[in-house]
Order: sequence, then structure tokens, then C-alpha cells
Amino acid sequence: MIQGFVQIFLTLFLIVVSVPIAGHYLAKVFCMERTCLDAVMNPLERLIYLLIGIEPQKSMTGREYAIALLLSNTAMAVLALLLLLSQSLLPLNPTNLGMPTWDTALHTTISFLVAADLQHYVPETAMSYLSQIAALGFLMFVAPATGLAVGIAFIRGLTGRTLGNFYVDLTRSITRVLLPLAIANTVLLMLGGVPQTLAGPVNFTTLEGATQAIARGPIAHFESIKMLGENGGAFFAGNSAHPFENPNGGTNLLQVVAIHGITSYLTAVMH
Repeated sequence: MIQGFVQIFLTLFLIVVSVPIAGHYLAKVFCMERTCLDAVMNPLERLIYLLIGIEPQKSMTGREYAIALLLSNTAMAVLALLLLLSQSLLPLNPTNLGMPTWDTALHTTISFLVAADLQHYVPETAMSYLSQIAALGFLMFVAPATGLAVGIAFIRGLTGRTLGNFYVDLTRSITRVLLPLAIANTVLLMLGGVPQTLAGPVNFTTLEGATQAIARGPIAHFESIKMLGENGGAFFAGNSAHPFENPNGGTNLLQVVAIHGITSYLTAVMH
């Protein structure tokens, strides 16, 4: 009981302390002000804008912003769906899993695209590592990034500013917010005991003499963006109750803070 109260106190303390700092950083990111990541991210972002053929300085109307959102999300959904349907032909599939049925793949793609993350399958026995990383993990980045971009556009509208450019907001949501946080969170989860490996399941003999396979994989990074983006999808069927996703009180505290982080930081942006 005492441990529970301590964790509640630490969660609230860490969120309250980090809100003004992270909120100020978010405001600088989306007001196009200088940040500590400029030296690394500016060249990367210029390359992205060049490849997709946009003018980052051009602001959009509400209609243009909505169309850009729908078109980009549709394209990303098609890409993820194709990856899932090609699972059996692609690498990083140590257990040689076949492809999911078309309806399961379609349902999963749409669900992850809108951050509902319904899983009508057992992840560790249905999805390869590549599907978890390049399809589902990808959607777990772009779904919250889309929500963050729209939230920032809404805040701009409330303050009488132009809405901005959806593609710029989406890109910066990933490169300046979600990706740096996910990297840091992944490292902390790994230090806390969450596995991050591309090796296949471990087979061992139990005390009764039976053979059992223990599933593992690139879990830490998946768990990180799951929480930061307020996604619900899990690497294992047990979700964060599974000991490989959440092995101890320290990782539990980290995940609870992460899942409340960005939405809390937006209150400081509005202020």
C-alpha cells in the first residue's frame, strides 16, 4: 500500500515539475524558434521536405490542412497494410510466421492508424519483428504525431494565428518530440530490464521435462512509443502486465509518467 502511494506521489511530482519545461520546449518547436536539436534535426527535416516536395514556409487553410492529413494518413495506412500482408516474405521473422488474414491486417492497420490499437490476435505468435517495428511501430509514431499536429493547429486557431503547415507539424512532432523522447525512454526501459533484441525465442527444458519457448524481441522501443503516444497496442498479449514489458516498479513509474506526459505538456503550450 505504501509503495502505491509513493508511486502516485512520484508520478504527480515528475509530471508537475516537467510540465513548464517541456511545455516551453513544445512552444518553441511549433513556433519555429531555436531549440537544442536544431543542429541535428534541421538538415534531416530539410531533406524530408525536399523528398515530399513541400514548401515548409507556406501556411495552409483549414481545408488544405484537413486534406493533407487525410491524404498522408491514407498513404501511410496503405504502406503499413502492405507490410503486414507481405510478412511471410520479409526478413526479421525468426519463427517463420505466415501473413495475417486480410481482414485482420486491415482491421489492425486502421486501428493503429487512429490510435485505438485493437489487437484481435496474439502479438507474439502472429506478428514478426518487422511487422511490429516497421508497420505497427511506425503507425504508433504517426498516429500521435498527427494528433499533436492537429492539437497545435487548434491552439494556433484559438490564438488568432495562421494554422501552419500540416506536413511541417507532423514532421516536427516526430523529429523534435516523439523520437527524442522515445530514444531516451527506450534506454531507461532497457536499463530497467525490458528486453531489446532481434534474437528469436529462447527454448528451454522445464523441471517436468517439457520444452517451452519464451518469446522475446525488440520490446523496449515498442513499449516506449506505446506509452509516449498513448497507444494501446502491445508486444505481448499481456500488454504491460507482462514481465518483459513492465518488469518492476521503476519501469511502471516510467511508463505512467510517459503516458501522461505530452497531453500534460500541451496545457503549458496553451498558457
